[in-house]
Amino acid sequence: MISNRIKYIPKGIINGVKNFIIKTTRDIENKKRYPQSIIDEGVTLTKETILGESTHILSNSIINQCKIGKYSYVGRNCLIQNCTIGNYCSIANDVMIGLGQHPIDRVSTSPLFYRVKNTFNLSVVKSDLDFEEYKPITIGHDVWIGARVTIMDGVTIGTGAVIASGAVVTKNVAPYSIVGGVPAKVIKQRFEAERMDDLLHSEWWKLQPQEALEYMNSVNL
Repeated sequence: MISNRIKYIPKGIINGVKNFIIKTTRDIENKKRYPQSIIDEGVTLTKETILGESTHILSNSIINQCKIGKYSYVGRNCLIQNCTIGNYCSIANDVMIGLGQHPIDRVSTSPLFYRVKNTFNLSVVKSDLDFEEYKPITIGHDVWIGARVTIMDGVTIGTGAVIASGAVVTKNVAPYSIVGGVPAKVIKQRFEAERMDDLLHSEWWKLQPQEALEYMNSVNL
């Protein structure tokens, strides 16, 4: 009787149990791999990803081949790929960084015609096209990225920059600049040039939080 009942367990329930086991196993593995970080449930991290001290990755974010500095956080439902992120960065929810590129100088932009392995599981070309699909992205220290921002491949975001919510960043952003819009443009600078130079030369982001706070108090920030 028991064996007959097992045969009639709905497939949806079986798949649900499998997914729960996979998700739970992944969450446990994340905490083992990054004991000095805070990893919420449902986070996916590739083995190449490096997380600094007290980094916090919020739920359901996907981090592929990244290096994230200490005391930085990534909000919920983010996708970040091939990116180096500095210390004390604040990344809000639903941010997309490093989505990849398609060749635009050929007849077709479809991956079917430039990748042997593609989303269609159909091999048309014999070898991959010599094309850099993913270019590395660099984000400095103490950068604040608002919700639903998209940052394109190959971009560098300078230390202290602020990216307004919903912006699409296609070009490099200078340190301590505030940018917004689609495509993102400079709105203003956070400080005068002399103050920005002093902050950059101080490299305060290398300090632990209490030491960093003492430095900020000393310069009246």
